[in-house]
Amino acid sequence: LMVVWLLLRAKDVLDILGEKEKKRISRKIALTSQELELWDDITKKMNVVIAEDGIIAQFDGYFDLKELDWEKYRERYENIERLDRILKAEGKLPDEYKVSKQADFLMLFYLLPLSEIKQIFRQLGYPFSRKHLIKNYDYYLKRTSHGSTLSRVVHCFIADIIGRKKEAWKFYSEVLNSDLNDIQGGTTPEGIHTGVMGGSIDIAIRGFAGINTLKDRIHIYPSLPRHWKKMQLKFFYRKKLISVTVTHTTFSFIIHGTKNQSFPVPIQICGKLHYGVQGKLYKFRI
Repeated sequence: LMVVWLLLRAKDVLDILGEKEKKRISRKIALTSQELELWDDITKKMNVVIAEDGIIAQFDGYFDLKELDWEKYRERYENIERLDRILKAEGKLPDEYKVSKQADFLMLFYLLPLSEIKQIFRQLGYPFSRKHLIKNYDYYLKRTSHGSTLSRVVHCFIADIIGRKKEAWKFYSEVLNSDLNDIQGGTTPEGIHTGVMGGSIDIAIRGFAGINTLKDRIHIYPSLPRHWKKMQLKFFYRKKLISVTVTHTTFSFIIHGTKNQSFPVPIQICGKLHYGVQGKLYKFRI
């Protein structure tokens, strides 16, 4: 799926380039029309292994693996985050079971907007909807040990976008505590988890404040945790600084720059498109 996304973006880049520059780069990397045709073929025919119930395999052959008695292992070991090591200590191979430190398939929904993922599936000829996401989230959640701290970042983000606020907050608390309380028992002294720290900020911006910068618009759909009163932040979009304030009932922003100069990109707030000018404070009820 990421290969399909990559080739689609590569084609976008070629479309943006002028004809002269496109020819120069094509010569430099030996990019032929036949290869471009192959790219197009791949983006329409890539195989995705999907079961009849809509569960998507992490890889071909995944459904042939053994199921694990997760309750038995939790009772015996309590902390099973590093289930791979536990299984090896018992003389078993982790690769024989449907177990993951983090669910690789779910990472797709952390990296890309759901609308873009739906488009990729549609182009490949497969159905995909929000219901499929929820079903796959539940399936892989039951088979994930969270042996990687980044696993909680991904699960937190998805739990938030599918509306499971309590579950999202539980994961977010664990993300914040990763190094503060050394939740993996000894890994923090070896080095802090900067990826998780970045993930905690990203969840706050893209998840809770609901700010997603897309190629043709800024998409806003706030989802503050119940006990947060307000969020304030600033971000750059196409060299423009934008200040934002989010509460449970309002969303306000100001685009800094030359006053009254129009901002060329629409800002979509809870499904409605708005066009703004620089230097003016906008406030909307949400």
